[in-house]
Amino acid sequence: MLGGAKPLGTANSAAKERRHILYVDAYDSFSNSIVGLLEQSLGVSVTTVRIDDNTASENLTTILKAFDAVVVGPGPGHPANPIDVGLINQLWNLKSEDLLPVFGICLGFQSLCLAHGASIQRLRQARHGIVSNIFHNRTDIFRNIANLRATQYHSLHAVLEDHSSDSAQPQWQTNSQCPYIQPLAWDMEDKTNGIILMAARHTEKPFSGVQFHPESICTSKEGIELLRRWWIQAEEWLASRSRVVAHDRTTALKFISRAAITVTVRDRIKHKVRDQHNSAAPSLAKAIQLSTGSQNTNLQWACHSTNHLGPIALAESLGLDRDEVILLDSQNHSMGRFSMLGVVVPGETMKITYRSWDRTLRYGTGSENEQAVQLRSIDQTWPIFQEALDLHDPNKQRQQRDSDSKNEDFPYDSPFWGGLMGYISYEAGLETIGVEPHESVANSSIPDINFAFIHRSVVVDHATGKTYVQSLLPNDSSWIAQVGQMLGSLTQQREFASEPRAARGNIRELRQGLEMEKRLSLSQIRTPQEQHYRNKVLRCQDSLAAGDSYELCLTDETLIEVPKIDGKGLNAWALYKKLRRKNPAPYGAYLQLSNATVVGTSPERFLKWDREGNCQFRPIKGTVKKSPTMTREAAHEILNSSKEQAENLMIVDLIRHDLSGVIGAERCSVPKLMTVEEYEHVYQLVSVIEGQLPKSDRDEGPTGLDVLKASLPPGSMTGAPKKRSCEILRDIEQRPRGIYSGVLGYLDVGGAGDFSVVIRTALRDAREFASRESTETWRIGAGGAVTIQSTDEGEFLEMETKVMTALTAFQSK
Repeated sequence: MLGGAKPLGTANSAAKERRHILYVDAYDSFSNSIVGLLEQSLGVSVTTVRIDDNTASENLTTILKAFDAVVVGPGPGHPANPIDVGLINQLWNLKSEDLLPVFGICLGFQSLCLAHGASIQRLRQARHGIVSNIFHNRTDIFRNIANLRATQYHSLHAVLEDHSSDSAQPQWQTNSQCPYIQPLAWDMEDKTNGIILMAARHTEKPFSGVQFHPESICTSKEGIELLRRWWIQAEEWLASRSRVVAHDRTTALKFISRAAITVTVRDRIKHKVRDQHNSAAPSLAKAIQLSTGSQNTNLQWACHSTNHLGPIALAESLGLDRDEVILLDSQNHSMGRFSMLGVVVPGETMKITYRSWDRTLRYGTGSENEQAVQLRSIDQTWPIFQEALDLHDPNKQRQQRDSDSKNEDFPYDSPFWGGLMGYISYEAGLETIGVEPHESVANSSIPDINFAFIHRSVVVDHATGKTYVQSLLPNDSSWIAQVGQMLGSLTQQREFASEPRAARGNIRELRQGLEMEKRLSLSQIRTPQEQHYRNKVLRCQDSLAAGDSYELCLTDETLIEVPKIDGKGLNAWALYKKLRRKNPAPYGAYLQLSNATVVGTSPERFLKWDREGNCQFRPIKGTVKKSPTMTREAAHEILNSSKEQAENLMIVDLIRHDLSGVIGAERCSVPKLMTVEEYEHVYQLVSVIEGQLPKSDRDEGPTGLDVLKASLPPGSMTGAPKKRSCEILRDIEQRPRGIYSGVLGYLDVGGAGDFSVVIRTALRDAREFASRESTETWRIGAGGAVTIQSTDEGEFLEMETKVMTALTAFQSK
């Protein structure tokens, strides 16, 4: 978005020491993008302080001596609520000798106006993700700016006169109610709300601000120019007052919580400090190594031309359909190139789990040798996982043994060589952002992180027709050869299969299908009650109207009770095959581990990164069900509506915030914005956000795992701002989501990773399954993003559409 923008300041700014801005964060989900915009366009260093930092609040005047200006960011809530603004109010009451330029955005702007006589009122209809033209008279910070289009995220607005909201014409002068606030810009396009104040400045103090969001991907480039104009004025004010900023900033910075402080993104990347983890937990990496009987990691592999052999036939030929296994299945979809099988070797494969409720990390190759480690928080798990991956990176191991090695014999076209495969739950994501889960999560036995460390894997490249057989185990060439022979046999059968052989294969599948259909015909399906769900939608909209969120991804759960026969449950593998036939999607998954069974066909990639550090998110927001009357043209018209576009835009801006907080805003881009894609049963609105990890050693710079943990839980399943939205959703939904709304995929020892969002997925709890003799329960979560433009009926129908894509597998023929 920033293009080739160069930092702008006074004429001699290049000769000066870099300026420092203090950013006040009100727990918004766009803050990192604002920080990046300031750093890029103004050439400044930015330090972040949170509104509820008590030590900073008590020492604010001391802190401000180390800064040239302050930017007060957006956030949820009301500027009259002390909890929502925290230390912000102190800025408007600074003594003359402590004054410095302050710029407010959204909540920061409303707080400025409220502190100087304005009233803050609810809009008749909130403006969340709405892009409009900003009307101004080209003065002050709008000088020489034309055609500014800007994104708005607000439910409240500042009113300078009691009658101003009903005025048909903008006012440009102060009034008796707000004698120190001069209007600078208005939104004139909203027929529902009337004209809305969009910018203003204090007439005597260096305070100004805007109601809109200059950092949004849909705000025009003039938003950058506006910030530059403000910065020119700020530097001129500083020069006129001869304000001296403390060169030694140590004293000031020690009063800002180290948990919240954010020095420039560039400095964070250059001098990365990894989290320290529990001294007992690092033994996980060594335990994985010891389980193989070798301290050296060698990647052994073979590549076979298999004539586009599918992963289902491959898994069944290896006998994996009856065992614990993890299949990531692109189903040869146009959006997916690779499918991969993670082979779980009984008694040998290390399985790792973490439960947020009691913060216990467990790992072992079996229940008899399982280790349990009590952690302080989920933050300690990530360096443990990274250590295990690094210790088994064959590239690193070879470089350590032979510094001149070119590593030309690794299968670089294969995205996964081995490593961690599994899922991270929604509740694990909540812990990463400091949100307490609903208390009912205590009753769940399913882990919040559930990984297996995969040594043996098979990767199918659907684009080239090649299959890679790989092992990180020592002396495993015989297994690789055995699988290779099986692949050769399968390929030959596909090319020269006789009818009797094909019939025998079909007979087995037919028997499985008939048995499953018999069970399903006796099953009971309990979907969310319509009025109950619609009432929840209305509760969400109450929170949106109050300014507590811009968007809330409300979800609910469908339960399928299936009778057991002779104590046996459904054949989960047969169920998955039925689901992938009924609802093919690029991120299919079959996961069978000791404590969970997952069967899903997700259409949504969460995050992918390759070994070169290229990161990609593909959020989906906006869904239209296919029907004989729903043509592609009609779907385009619906998905290009204000509601659907706003819904998608909010998630794009949220993800840009998550990503830029790790790699820097200058390394982020949006190559695809709100594009309609067609799937088997639906049309969906998709965006693509990309970024590039800095080229550096993994021990010093951020990794894909750092991006992953900073982005949980998936923004497309929460809403924005993320933290407050998750708290609201927890109180409305009154249940844990578990694996649903989490992410599922792999962490590759070579440095790559790929995770989908867990939607269109059915789950079975192993402990619950074992404890009941007559029935088993499968769960399917579904929902949608509630915005201020939603209708309760429309949201219920959207939820039904989504749940049906997975529920088709449970409906008997």
